[in-house]
Amino acid sequence: MVDVRDLLRKREKETVLKTLRKTRKAFITEYTCSILLLLLLGVLYVKGVAINSSITYFVLGISLVSVGSAELSRLFIRYQITENKFMIIQGFLKQSKKNVYFQALAFIPDLNVRQSRLQRLLNFGSVYLRSGGEHTFEIHDINNPQQVLDTIEKLIEHNKGSRGRRE
Repeated sequence: MVDVRDLLRKREKETVLKTLRKTRKAFITEYTCSILLLLLLGVLYVKGVAINSSITYFVLGISLVSVGSAELSRLFIRYQITENKFMIIQGFLKQSKKNVYFQALAFIPDLNVRQSRLQRLLNFGSVYLRSGGEHTFEIHDINNPQQVLDTIEKLIEHNKGSRGRRE
């Protein structure tokens, strides 16, 4: 008979193989707009154009909000891959965690990467794992999505093989 405490201790000791966050490349528009606004302010200042201080503060505020929203989005969602499961962790102070075990994924027929043209050039994208037409889970806007997909496929095969040996 298996002791529940032993199982819990084993789960706690599970090492994280890879931690993923959304890449900054996914927020290239936000960063570009922020930089362009700051450059515009700088050029106007150097040329000696008098700008109302409220307009200056407004442009600086928009620039900071643009960069801040991108960084907060990266902070609030992270993904962790262990040997037996994949975890989606959302939130900073109040967190929700979704565990997807690789043994259950052994029957998923559809594992794929989705990238737009720009994402392909910049080498980032999303990994989708579907079961029966519905999303099991998705990993959005990560660097090297093909490499992550290959890692997940190897872990699924590894867990499928180890499950067969246990039975």
